[in-house]
Amino acid sequence: MNAVWRFLERIRRRVERRRLRCWIAAACIACNGTAAAQDIDRIRALVLAGSVLKVEAVNGNGRVSLGTAVSVAPGTFVTNCHVTRNASVVVLVHDGARWPVASERADLYFDLCLLRAPGLADIAPIPLATARALRINQPVAAAGYSGGMGIQLRPGIVSGLHELGGSKVIQTTTAFTSGASGGALLNADGELAGILTFRLRGAEGYYFASPVDWIAGHVDDTSGFAPVTPLQGAMPFWAQPGPALPPFMQAASMEHDGRWDDLIALTNRWTEASPRDAESPFMRGNGYIHQGELSRAIVAFRDAVALDPRYVRAWLDLGKAYVRTGALVDAGRIVTVLRGLDPASADDLEDAMSGRTHEP
Repeated sequence: MNAVWRFLERIRRRVERRRLRCWIAAACIACNGTAAAQDIDRIRALVLAGSVLKVEAVNGNGRVSLGTAVSVAPGTFVTNCHVTRNASVVVLVHDGARWPVASERADLYFDLCLLRAPGLADIAPIPLATARALRINQPVAAAGYSGGMGIQLRPGIVSGLHELGGSKVIQTTTAFTSGASGGALLNADGELAGILTFRLRGAEGYYFASPVDWIAGHVDDTSGFAPVTPLQGAMPFWAQPGPALPPFMQAASMEHDGRWDDLIALTNRWTEASPRDAESPFMRGNGYIHQGELSRAIVAFRDAVALDPRYVRAWLDLGKAYVRTGALVDAGRIVTVLRGLDPASADDLEDAMSGRTHEP
């Protein structure tokens, strides 16, 4: 457990440096730093550890797949369906003991499975949040059994929010590996905002969590559950063939590969299909920036913030595009907007403006 306490201490120092309000990053870091508060934090950390369990999914050949599950209601846990998809038997590991899953309810496309384990009904559920309340650069923390070993707690921030299925898929900097699938992504209040689901291989920083909004209406519903058996049906949204992938995933791949013409063409189709999605013009602006088309990029970024006035990255990139064109007055106005949304981004833009004004 020493590694966990070292993790908690690093988080506490980070929060104090950034002067953020007290946030629970898998262990409720106290703001006052007193010994009593630290004791409470450790108790809460242990409670959290008990609410995030290891999953062992055994297929018909005896092969075991490992993952993570999160308590969301008495005796009910959520994990990724790709963890249990081929399983004939699923068990949850708690305090060294293995508890059988009696039944499950699957949403294969959204890759979220609810598991019923009546023997674990006394485990405290983690309160549910909504991914729609998250904002770019907000702190989050991930809890899961990376590598199938002990629970690992990782801090990070929200780096992207992507419209899908009536909510938002959460992109974060909280790296995770095999075994953490189905783990918890916690917001600043220690609530469950997302379920760790997939990462894009070869794309640094591309880690994604499915929003708990997709299961929020079902956690107390005991209907629709069936005995554990290999699941047949649709592949998850993130594993669809290329053209069937959600646009944000296609865009991420094109961005990673530097395929800017393809990216811009995609965003044009994306806007036609989802005219209210601010991410489409934002990504189009990103493509134009990399092609040196600053005036077109500015138009695209303006479209993005018109659709979503709280879109921090779009405001920041719009401001930087203004700086590159010498429109410092316009950039200054955006600094004011960012001050009310994300002070760190406002500082970033001011630094860019300062660099421009000091050019010979």
